Amino acid sequence: MLSKNSYTKFEKVRILSARALQISQGAPPLVKIPEGMTEPLEIAKLEWEAEVIPIEIKREDRKVEINQMKRAKDNIILRD
Repeated sequence: MLSKNSYTKFEKVRILSARALQISQGAPPLVKIPEGMTEPLEIAKLEWEAEVIPIEIKREDRKVEINQMKRAKDNIILRD
């Protein structure tokens, strides 16, 4: 898992929402929960701060994607 500072804000939201859903459906929390805390999203945020959420983001190499787009553009044949 990357450190919590290595994710984009979009990846962070995706991870937190997925983990909150898991918790709301009965998954056990991976951190000690303070008394009275029942909101799954708040529990997921605690897990995020502790860097224990077992979810990872698979990233594609951006350079590979750009090269593929350039090759596809070069292969386009324009007709009158």
